[in-house]
Amino acid sequence: ATTTDQWNRWWIANPPPPENHLYILSGDNALEVVGQLDDIAVGERIWSARFIQDRGYLVTAQNIDPLWTIDLSDPQNPKIMGELEVPGVSTYVHPLEDEHLLTIGFGGDEQGLDGSIKVSLFDVSDFSNPRRKDVLTLFAAEGEDWSSWGTSEALYEHKAFQYWAPKKLLAVPLSTSRYTMSEFDYEYISKLVLVAVDTASGLSTYGTVDHSDFYNSSSSDYWCYQDIRRSIFMGDYIYAISDRGITVSDLLSMTLTASMPLPGSSCGFYWDGIEVR
Repeated sequence: ATTTDQWNRWWIANPPPPENHLYILSGDNALEVVGQLDDIAVGERIWSARFIQDRGYLVTAQNIDPLWTIDLSDPQNPKIMGELEVPGVSTYVHPLEDEHLLTIGFGGDEQGLDGSIKVSLFDVSDFSNPRRKDVLTLFAAEGEDWSSWGTSEALYEHKAFQYWAPKKLLAVPLSTSRYTMSEFDYEYISKLVLVAVDTASGLSTYGTVDHSDFYNSSSSDYWCYQDIRRSIFMGDYIYAISDRGITVSDLLSMTLTASMPLPGSSCGFYWDGIEVR
């Protein structure tokens, strides 16, 4: 899946609008194009794509997010089967086994993206008529308004998006900085938010793991990379890993069972800490 003739070519007068394509390649000794779709969502660009057996999913957007379902069962004749327009955009698409999709991306409206982080659940059992079953806004801080939004590595790195099917739980790291009026200073918030995923009832916040104390208790520089980077579900526990520490929490009670700080810092040009991949 490709996008050609993207906008923002400031050195070209009236550049052509972006156009999206799907290519299917095959061959024993060399790859050749055996199937092709063109003119997909002219004026928009691809934000995410997923291919599952003989089905394809594309998310394109300019202001509104269309989810395209594509039939790949005949490689020489791929066909667009359905389209669903929803506000915002999905930047990562994760398949669920029972004909559902779990996505993360930005919220928005017809005017554009608003910066909020949203997890969406799509029902694609009717491949020609996909529908969004539920959507959940994630908040890095208390308040549940725009001032509580943050950022997440899961928006652009699939390794930070951790879904564990046996528990039907999704783990997403979130972080933000906010000004505290009481102490007239900034505090850094670094959390792992767990989302319960139920294809029947929808999405709900299950609990959080907080790494903020690893940073606010020391004289850290705020330009250091401080987010929780990765998480691991292991049995009845969730491990959260950040630049400064590792925690283990009980999934049933969401209580902290173990914590270990990590030495080093990612500040400056040298780093004697641990790199998380």
